[in-house]
Amino acid sequence: MRFGFREKKVDERVATLQNKIYRELYSLVVIICGISLVYKVFFAEAANPNIWTEVIILVGGAVYYLVRASALGIFSDEVEMHDRSSKLKLNTKKFMLALLVGIGISLIFATINSQLYGDSTDETIYFFFLILIACLLIYIPVLFGIMVLPYVVAKYKSDKVNEQQMEDLDDEDER
Repeated sequence: MRFGFREKKVDERVATLQNKIYRELYSLVVIICGISLVYKVFFAEAANPNIWTEVIILVGGAVYYLVRASALGIFSDEVEMHDRSSKLKLNTKKFMLALLVGIGISLIFATINSQLYGDSTDETIYFFFLILIACLLIYIPVLFGIMVLPYVVAKYKSDKVNEQQMEDLDDEDER
């Protein structure tokens, strides 16, 4: 049942070019939001900058794409295409990125805070290692949860959708 809507015929070349323009437009929006976010956080004079609009646009767009791609079953295909053309698997890349960002944030916090609050050299070294270990214990699992866990869940859901589509095709062939 089509409810009176006709399927619009579209030239494949035109659709491909439109998709290219949409990708460029999305990239432009992300760049503008990123610049606005950096400006408001680091250069704006307000004590409490309002950054929620930029955060919602940046995070909401990524979450929407991840949910839609996994629900349609194309996320696992994208991962497979990436893994074919890259030396490192996407899962390994995400794991390494979460680990490196966690170590980097921990080193920055440990260096800054040990310099600020350490009165003597021994105390500075003690604070550095204490803050470093605490930050590593906090940030690596948090970043792992933010970067790797959604990927694993989306891949699992996308694989399930693909299996269901293949079973539906097999059932149609048997009829």
